[in-house]
Amino acid sequence: LFLWNPYNNMGDVCLVSLSRFLPTLTRIQELSIHWGVNNHTSDEGCCEMIKAISSLYTLSHLQLHLPPSYGGSDRINSITDRTMKSVCTMLRSLITLSHLDLDLIENKKITDSGVIDFSHGLSQLTHLISFQINLFWCYEVGDVGVSHVMDAIQSLQHLSRLHMNLWGCRGVTDVGGQKIGDIMRASTSLIDVEVDIKETRISESGVANLRSVKAVSYTHL
Repeated sequence: LFLWNPYNNMGDVCLVSLSRFLPTLTRIQELSIHWGVNNHTSDEGCCEMIKAISSLYTLSHLQLHLPPSYGGSDRINSITDRTMKSVCTMLRSLITLSHLDLDLIENKKITDSGVIDFSHGLSQLTHLISFQINLFWCYEVGDVGVSHVMDAIQSLQHLSRLHMNLWGCRGVTDVGGQKIGDIMRASTSLIDVEVDIKETRISESGVANLRSVKAVSYTHL
């Protein structure tokens, strides 16, 4: 099931309505929700929707694209670490997931704390085969958050595909880069890995260290 809302002025209202509909999909296996640039989408609406998704125990594929927080005074979204905590709770209920795609593009109120909460849920997905996370210009996310995500990834023995977009995460330095490289080297299951580290604070030597890891594609220019 693919759900897409490109319209403005219908943020939380639509999410609350959607949260009432989702639990009726008792046998659904694949769900993709793309929430465009909407006015007035907040933790309230997102948490209601995520709570509803938590009841879909048959899900194997989940794509969840949340709206960015950019825009002028007439286009305000407020998604914070509270939503990430709800995502953690959701993942603990959906332990049969095999494919997860989480898009948090330009959510400037999500911090390392929220990413840490998310990583706790991620580590419970023991059947996960493919994981994609987009943190494009989430500039409050840094080494601590990335390191916790990598620790969670290390525990996923069946994970073969990892795509991670860290473009613009200005808190990511060589420390985070080293952690990524170490986990990639230790993994025996990952065969398809892409990591975008443009506009981070990983140095040229850090990039060279990452490029030494086989089966990994890094974009930094």
